[in-house]
Amino acid sequence: MPNIVNVVVKQQVAPAPNTLQQTGAFISQGGTTLATGTYQLLTQLSDLTSILAGSVTISSATWSTGVVTVTTASAHGIPSGDTVLGVIAGISPTGYDGTFSCTATGTNTFTYPLASNPGSATVTGAKFTLNDVQELAAMGTTFFAQGSTVPVYVLELGAGTPAQGVIALNTFITNSNFQFYAYLLPSEWDTEATAISFAKEFEGTTAKTYFYVTTTLATYSTWAGIKSVLATVESPSAPLTEFSAASIFWTALSYDPNASNLASPMEYTFVYSVTAYSTLTNTQQTQLLAAGVNWIGTGAQGGISNTLIEGGTFMDLNPFNYWYSVDWVAIHEQEALANAIINGSNNSTNPLYYNQAGINSLQKVAQATVNNAIAFGLVLSPAVVSAVPFSTYVAENPGDYSTGTYKGLSLTFVPQRGFSSITIYLTASNIPS
Repeated sequence: MPNIVNVVVKQQVAPAPNTLQQTGAFISQGGTTLATGTYQLLTQLSDLTSILAGSVTISSATWSTGVVTVTTASAHGIPSGDTVLGVIAGISPTGYDGTFSCTATGTNTFTYPLASNPGSATVTGAKFTLNDVQELAAMGTTFFAQGSTVPVYVLELGAGTPAQGVIALNTFITNSNFQFYAYLLPSEWDTEATAISFAKEFEGTTAKTYFYVTTTLATYSTWAGIKSVLATVESPSAPLTEFSAASIFWTALSYDPNASNLASPMEYTFVYSVTAYSTLTNTQQTQLLAAGVNWIGTGAQGGISNTLIEGGTFMDLNPFNYWYSVDWVAIHEQEALANAIINGSNNSTNPLYYNQAGINSLQKVAQATVNNAIAFGLVLSPAVVSAVPFSTYVAENPGDYSTGTYKGLSLTFVPQRGFSSITIYLTASNIPS
């Protein structure tokens, strides 16, 4: 017997959560055992320590005319002819030990400058380590000291100079199918001119790529005005096991706003296991804030001893929440509208057509996304999505209907931000009320 009722099922599919803004990477230049150009997810510190490149044994070290020549028992890892920072440890006298600019002269030999002769070297137990290994370990230690709920990637660019690292990062961003929202750069990149030029390539309002830079009081001005850069000056008393910018990096990647977890201002957010830059004068602090530079301070003004983020701004002087909110709205509006159009083509009972009803439907979708941004603490209310009526739009743009193009949706919004400075006016009086 034929079916009395025939059921036709059409599927509507919700969009998967977009996690781009929670995706960041430590930049490594030879600090890991990963292949050049590859990356790995880290969910805990041990994920990083298990892939850190090791030290190599020093076989001999000799000083002559202000230069130390070192021979290692195995390949030291410095590309031929390159000069990179390296850590020498365990030589006696200890005058040979420290962090130096090491120049490869062969697979197992390199030199570094040392003005005074420490004397004849004894190398029993002495080791050479690429500085990037030490710094990468500090990044991971500081990052995961903030908590274990935020994962991060490490991107291996291969050992080499900062200039070579910039080229490798450019190649990765250009060619990779995987996109990172933020990169934590090695401190050595601070004075690399090509790194500054490279960061300027991501100043567009839709770039959605950011670089977290460790800078100094003497060099921060070279990053002035760059929208894609969040720069931090580290306390000179911070130990080698600490990388202050990694705590701010964790804070940035921890943002995952929703109705029960609103986006809060980055400025004055608590950070942990980092050293406050307590020697900054009031004048220096004022100059850093005016330049958009961040540092680790304390909550002493509020009677709080915790270390916290001072500044919370990009180098274009916009607070972190400004560009985060702009990117959030752009990402989620694009996804929501595309999802509505795709599902509208799979809904035979109420298909989405290019007419007034279709425009009204898309306007509601866009407004719903904005309403979420308001509810999540990202956008200041009110924020209303406008739509040019169908008849008006096609009259003014007659060629767009034939191509299915509609450019009539618009929105003006103000990202939320926190307080940075408060003034209260007090009047003392001896007249009782």
